[in-house]
Amino acid sequence: MKLLLSLAFPLLLLAIPLEVLIENAKNNHTSLKSLEQRVSMLDNDLEMSKNFVDPMLSLTVSDVQLDDIANRSLERMQYLALNFQQKIPYFGKRDALAKRINARKVKEILSIDEMRVKLVREIKIAAFSIWQKEEGLKITQEYIRLTKQNIELYSTLSRSDSLSHMSIMSAEMTLSQLKIKRSRLESSLKVEYQKISYLSEMEVDTVEMDMKMYKPKDLEQYIDNKNFNISYKIKKASLKEANEDVKVQELNYYADPILSLGYFRRESFEDYINIGIAYSLPIYGTQNALSEKSRKVVLAKKSEVLNFDNLVLSQIHQVYAKIQSAYAVHTIIKDESMPQIEHMFDLSSSSIKSGDELFLYIELLEKKLSLDEKNIGVVAVYHKNIASLEALVGEMK
Repeated sequence: MKLLLSLAFPLLLLAIPLEVLIENAKNNHTSLKSLEQRVSMLDNDLEMSKNFVDPMLSLTVSDVQLDDIANRSLERMQYLALNFQQKIPYFGKRDALAKRINARKVKEILSIDEMRVKLVREIKIAAFSIWQKEEGLKITQEYIRLTKQNIELYSTLSRSDSLSHMSIMSAEMTLSQLKIKRSRLESSLKVEYQKISYLSEMEVDTVEMDMKMYKPKDLEQYIDNKNFNISYKIKKASLKEANEDVKVQELNYYADPILSLGYFRRESFEDYINIGIAYSLPIYGTQNALSEKSRKVVLAKKSEVLNFDNLVLSQIHQVYAKIQSAYAVHTIIKDESMPQIEHMFDLSSSSIKSGDELFLYIELLEKKLSLDEKNIGVVAVYHKNIASLEALVGEMK
């Protein structure tokens, strides 16, 4: 039994790949379920658009004589009438309405994709924040270990003079600051795991991701794909819906005829039927005003599409500049600053024999910690901005 547990325990600690979290969120997140129901409701609207307006059926008892209520044979005006009215939509109105609903359905389906893009971006950013904090926690823990080690080493070699006491006190203060930083990182890490668990619809306590730094793709590749931005597609779909609404409003100028059929039954006289047809008269300009309003909506949405296209282009340039900056800073730290500091750090840590040397070592330790944190930060910023840039071109992976 112990052997089985020892073999199974490492499996329990396996990190969940970032791709798995993303796929689970895209398939199961509750916010997507809500949007899917809205699309489903439009199917009902589409079905109803094919139908006529419900007819009206009325029953009338005419000319009831109060002196002799039961007698229905006193005069010709006494009748029992059954009336039927049906509004018949003008030719093409139902098709136009169906096209408007279909255009809206396309827009709502795109809103599901937009939510997926947002979920993917937020999950990636949360994952990269987790990596940043975990790496920060690792180096903080390592510097705590090194600081403790050198305090103990120097305490065994030092003299009991004021300089020695000051050196040890300074190192102890640095150690306290490192412990405070560790505590804050641990607390912040718990929050990030709660966030990514919510976003991915999974219980997450470890995440596996690739944080290698690659040279950014050419800016032109992102610019070429800017029309795949989901919000931009929604703007265009909204314009399409507005155009279809113009057609609906233009057809609404033509009144729908109302067909009336009535059957009149008389007690002592012959039965008869009435046939009638009625139209509403568009004499007050309401239909024209609605059509004009719809055309103005189209013009406004055309401007929105053009403006949003320029906005996406601007955002791509801005985010790409941040990616280039992060990559450049990482290269400087990795290839120039870090090798020199690590060499100096190795030399200093092996020869602490006086208070001055301990002071210098602690100062160097803080600088190296700051440089390590900066490098971790720019790596995280690089990947977060890559996620933002991918979202701008509609990436959902």
